[in-house]
Amino acid sequence: MIQDRGRTERVPVNEVLYFKAELKYITVRTAARSYILDGSLSDLEERHSGQFLRVHRNALVSRRAVRALEKHFDAEEGEGWAVRLNGVEESLSVSRRQLSAVREALAS
Repeated sequence: MIQDRGRTERVPVNEVLYFKAELKYITVRTAARSYILDGSLSDLEERHSGQFLRVHRNALVSRRAVRALEKHFDAEEGEGWAVRLNGVEESLSVSRRQLSAVREALAS
C-alpha cells in the first residue's frame, strides 16, 4: 500500500521491479511508474526475500526482472557492476559484497 498525494494506492508486489532507498524514502519502481514509500528496505527484504534480491545496500531487485549483469562505471563509486532489468532503461549498481549472490541468481 502506497500513500500518494492524499490517496492510498495498492501496488501489486509482482509488478515491482525494484526498491531503492534514497535519503529517508524508498523509490518503488514498476514498468509503468515510480512511487515513493515511507519505510525500511530491510523490512521489505525480510517480507519479500523470495521475490527480491539485495544487489546493494540501497537496492532490492525483483529476481524475475533481472535481465543482465554488466560492467558499469559510476562517477561516485568508480568501476563496478550493474544489473539491467526488464521493463526499464536504468541500471542499478551491484556492490562487491552482493556480486556473487547476483551471479548465482542469474545462473539459476
